[in-house]
Amino acid sequence: MNATVLVAAKAGRLGNRLFLSAYFMANALACGYRLMNPALGEYAPFFEGSVRDPLCRFPKSRGGLDVEVATQCRDVFLALSGSALWMMPNARTLDIRASIDAVDGVYDLNAPEFATLLKEHRLLSVKGWKFRDDTNIVRHHAAIARYFRPVAQIRESAEAALSKARSRGDEVVGVHIRQGDYREWKNGVHYFETEQYAHWMREAAALDASKKLVFLVCASDQVDGSRFRGLDVVMGPGSAIGDLHALSLCHRIMGPPSTFSTWASYIGRVPLCMLQHHAQQLSIDSFVMHDRV
Repeated sequence: MNATVLVAAKAGRLGNRLFLSAYFMANALACGYRLMNPALGEYAPFFEGSVRDPLCRFPKSRGGLDVEVATQCRDVFLALSGSALWMMPNARTLDIRASIDAVDGVYDLNAPEFATLLKEHRLLSVKGWKFRDDTNIVRHHAAIARYFRPVAQIRESAEAALSKARSRGDEVVGVHIRQGDYREWKNGVHYFETEQYAHWMREAAALDASKKLVFLVCASDQVDGSRFRGLDVVMGPGSAIGDLHALSLCHRIMGPPSTFSTWASYIGRVPLCMLQHHAQQLSIDSFVMHDRV
């Protein structure tokens, strides 16, 4: 197959774009097409597979540019991807934002329709968020994880935080505290004060009295550490990618519904407890593997 798929529009923030990339990467491996993903955008410099490639190609191309040059070229290329440049013979745009995304539907990348588009067009420019390939994202986890391995500086800061936490207990539970935008999102249904997170952390610590838990806290906003009194807490690296990598290295993760913590669960193969509502009570069974959104 000679087709190339171009991800030509950004879809949300970090977690969303990582999962969108992973679905197309997995499908590309399964179906044999090339992928260009400049829509990874501002996050591309943080991963080994994309840091030097202005097109964020997959499978990863050999060689690459200076990091700054690649970033500048990536922005230009993404801007051009929506222009008449791509309205060339045998090219097609598949935009599902109004038809699928708007109604919270799903576009199955294994559907016959998509296979036909790949067969009939050399270049397929795609726009939207709800593209999915739930089978192959699991099957090709290893290749996706290699591509999205953080660059050395980020790995080192995350692993230093994990080493500190591991030295102080038997298990490390990553806690993703997302406040900020969650005050308003869905009328604040998944917004929790720091004290509520601390309550769940104490519940988690009580699940197995034979193990000392250390909590690695990764927060979207500054938190009041006094709320964690009586708990052994280590703060995460503090950067989005560093926190994401640190969470993926923990024994377990807990946090509100978010593609951020779900990605950490998927990429690190770590059980995740989604904190859905204030009355939720934790159990061992609350922590489950998440390998898709």
